[in-house]
Amino acid sequence: MTDSILLDVRPACNVEESDSSFDSKLIPLINSQIMMAHQFGVGYDGFTVTGIKETYQDLLGEHAAKLAAFRTWLGLSVCLIFDPPENGSVLKAMQDQILKMEWMLRAKTEQDGYVKDYVPEHADVYDFDD
Repeated sequence: MTDSILLDVRPACNVEESDSSFDSKLIPLINSQIMMAHQFGVGYDGFTVTGIKETYQDLLGEHAAKLAAFRTWLGLSVCLIFDPPENGSVLKAMQDQILKMEWMLRAKTEQDGYVKDYVPEHADVYDFDD
């Protein structure tokens, strides 16, 4: 398993880890989901995936190990938009799992303190409007 967010999401969306042909579709979806996760306390405002160099460590900092389920949530959430299952039962199971993980991540960030307050030392490489 890689720490690169994009390389981790590709296989979750049934794309080979080495196949970059879908990146122009996956990256905006990843960024949308990261923005959504920030609303329930995960990550920080302004973080953007642009390619394979951005990692979970960049996004979550010292909380990366505590929020390991975020990887699964992100993969499922992006996959549900990018390549939703045709089988209704599988679709429902994915949706249910995403909702459970959102609840769990929200509860974990509230219990341990909001991760969204974390800003990495090298945050100046990202474009922040704040």
